[in-house]
Amino acid sequence: MDPTLATPTPTPGASPLYDACSMALSEQDAVELRALFDDYLRMYRTRDDLLTEWFSENFTGFTGGGDFLVKDRAEWVAITRQDFAQVKEHIRIELKDLALQSLTPTVAVTTGFFTIHLPIPDHILSRETARLVLVFRKEAAGWKIVHSGISIPYQLVRKGEVYPLGELTARNRVLEELVAQRTAELSAANERLRQANEELVREIAERKVAVENAQRSEELYKSILTASPDDITIADEKGRIIMVSPVCWDMFRCTGDEQFVGRSVLDFIVPEDRARAMENMARRLRGGLSSIVEYRGLRLDGTTFDVEVNSEYIRDKNGAPIGMVVIGRDITERKKAEAERQRLETQNRQLQKNESLTRMAGAIAHHFNNELHAVMLSLEFALNELPADSGARESVTLALQSAGKAAEVSSLMLSYLGQAKNRSALMHLSELCQRSLAQLQAETPEGTQFVTSFEQPGPVLFADANQLQLVLSKLVTNAVEAMPEHTRTVYVSSRVVPTSEIPLAHRFPVDWQAADPFYACLEVVDSGCGIPADSMEKIFDPFYSSKFTGRGMGLAVVLGVARSLDGLVTVESEVGRGSRFRLFLPLCRETRLAAT
Repeated sequence: MDPTLATPTPTPGASPLYDACSMALSEQDAVELRALFDDYLRMYRTRDDLLTEWFSENFTGFTGGGDFLVKDRAEWVAITRQDFAQVKEHIRIELKDLALQSLTPTVAVTTGFFTIHLPIPDHILSRETARLVLVFRKEAAGWKIVHSGISIPYQLVRKGEVYPLGELTARNRVLEELVAQRTAELSAANERLRQANEELVREIAERKVAVENAQRSEELYKSILTASPDDITIADEKGRIIMVSPVCWDMFRCTGDEQFVGRSVLDFIVPEDRARAMENMARRLRGGLSSIVEYRGLRLDGTTFDVEVNSEYIRDKNGAPIGMVVIGRDITERKKAEAERQRLETQNRQLQKNESLTRMAGAIAHHFNNELHAVMLSLEFALNELPADSGARESVTLALQSAGKAAEVSSLMLSYLGQAKNRSALMHLSELCQRSLAQLQAETPEGTQFVTSFEQPGPVLFADANQLQLVLSKLVTNAVEAMPEHTRTVYVSSRVVPTSEIPLAHRFPVDWQAADPFYACLEVVDSGCGIPADSMEKIFDPFYSSKFTGRGMGLAVVLGVARSLDGLVTVESEVGRGSRFRLFLPLCRETRLAAT
């Protein structure tokens, strides 16, 4: 218990504290209620209103020392804080008597009598007994306070009890000294006010002359404003608009001067630029800063645009600012053109770089392929020359196999670069897919199912059949490896589609543009693990390692063949839901004419 809360002394014949509890109130409940009562007194002693955490959500009110009832907990906190602010030091509370009664098994009342000793000499609360009544309700979280009532006998205040006469006399003397001091301060303030009034009269006279001069120049200003192709705004030295040119109406989408006059020039730039504009105005006033600055303009309809601002202060003969001229120019289109020019330059540099790299990689792949064929021929000759029982035959055979794999990678690289030998011919895509899937069925893991939908007679292409078979093989292998065992179902289809059905998202190459109204579409769909968003832009890179494709030229070959045929690959994928790859290829000329 708090040492400043004195334990009450039982009166003769009075029942002990817990004897007052009915049989519905356990000793544990009584201990908890006494603790809550002690915490309530501790709050008043320490001047802390955090006791609200022990109040019930169904707090019914607080009865004060007068004739008022506060039902709102927030209002009770505000009143308590106001009371606490009067005496900030810790106070001593002397508890004289306490009674605890249970009304029902879930409702109890504590009634306490105590004396509050405030750090104010002869204060009434240091002499009289106050009464505190708390009503508790047992809720799911334990006992909570639902009502508080405190009674302090303000009506018992006696003459001279709160403040002695000597103290009041001393206070009056202090007040008289303060009044004299304040009177002297007011006299000095009146003198300063008189001087300020005289200065104001002079300023008004000067302003009147300036206004007259401005009126004489108004017609000249208007002629300049009308003739200027840029927005010209005339404002006072604080930036309040006086007049604008007609160009300003169109720039800010307004209908007349009345929508500008009296407003600050800062109102017509976006809020995030205003601090910078104010700093620039201050520097311009001091004669610094280049006069041309770019901001984001703010129209009355809420839209924004890029504006170039050139400002200058108007000064009187003494150099003091009396106004400012702001010239604005809408540079939105200029900046768009500049951004587009930079984008095209960057794209052109990248294309040139890619073209150079492609030529270099193609030359290397061709040279590497030629050398590998020479190595393979030499190995074959050596293998034929070795005796059947020679131990070197196994090493030569492994070397020949490795050279063959390297030659295959070289060929795939040439396919990716679009430099593989092309044996193009007319073909039906649907028939090619049916033949290829029949071969792939034997190569795929057991339990793999193909669900097909081939348009008949289907798209007619002018392409290399081996390349398209290779593309289908890579896409099917990619789909199979993305799915768990025993649940592998791959959907394959081919058809003619209009250009409008080609999706724009995740297209490769990214700069592909449609040239015909119809295209052949080869589609492969799986229900596998899907492709993470951060891997989507990398899956067509040569030798990129993903979750299910390993390392190699797989999807890179698909993109290379698509490029060589002026086609496009699109990818739609969701992690955990699967992926859809679609290869769009141009139809042969006769098919395009028939589709049109």
